[in-house]
Amino acid sequence: MKTQTSADKAKIEEYRRSLGKYSKPSVTADIVAVRPAYSELSESQWRENPQFALEVLFIKRGQWPFEGMWALPGGFVRPDESVEEGAKRELLEETALECDHLIPVGVFSKPGRDMRAWIISNAFVSVHKRGQGCRVKGGDDAALTRWLLLKSPIIENGRFNLPFYDTTSGAAQMAFTLAGTYREEDIGGGKVLTVDENSLAFDHAEIIAQAFLRMLSFDMKKLVFFFLPEKFTLSNYIDVYQYLTRHSVSAANIPSFRRQLTATKEPLLEVCEGEWEDLGGRAHAPAKLYRRRRTE
Repeated sequence: MKTQTSADKAKIEEYRRSLGKYSKPSVTADIVAVRPAYSELSESQWRENPQFALEVLFIKRGQWPFEGMWALPGGFVRPDESVEEGAKRELLEETALECDHLIPVGVFSKPGRDMRAWIISNAFVSVHKRGQGCRVKGGDDAALTRWLLLKSPIIENGRFNLPFYDTTSGAAQMAFTLAGTYREEDIGGGKVLTVDENSLAFDHAEIIAQAFLRMLSFDMKKLVFFFLPEKFTLSNYIDVYQYLTRHSVSAANIPSFRRQLTATKEPLLEVCEGEWEDLGGRAHAPAKLYRRRRTE
């Protein structure tokens, strides 16, 4: 960082005095935390629910405004931290969840998005692997923290429909659905245009929809790795890929799909030589284990 001269300091003081002419926004960070569904089941129970799905972390607000309503974890960024640092801190304070990967979603600044004041939010996706987030709990202004299952999402033909279910009691019970329209764009996957009436606080429904549109703009074959352990079977990989893309890989096409991942000029997967999946007592032939190809 450049050292400030006495002339710089004088100009800075003059500039700061002039700021009184302008209204000042507050800055917040909101986080769409996602992980594989059924993350807290044992390995044997997981095998009974093999279809991949995602869960999104929500809080129930414990304070005005929107007290008692579902919302995303997040809060105000401090002057001594970046928005990324603020996002990680707020996620930890409100839910006890730590995050490593933050994917920028966008800036949300529509006038009136927060009834309290002029508040601009920077939104992120935080990605968590299976088993992470098992000890989330409400803190700060979060009265309750809960992972909700996103089951059979639809994002196509300019409309999105994201149904969320509460699985706390075992059976999946509808919590709410987020729906609306979007426009396809060359950069970022798409832009949310409208959001139907919903029960979420602030503009968090729009943020969630925009987060999933953002993820759809990525290379799906690489995005899959965010949700897998270090070593996995080809079936594990295909389950995640099919969920994220909403396109099935038929049994007849699996050999071709495997070649695309392992035998191209720049392969994504490599075989873990001599390593096989742990069957856990199940009666069928074990599958080979793969991992993301290591690059120099």
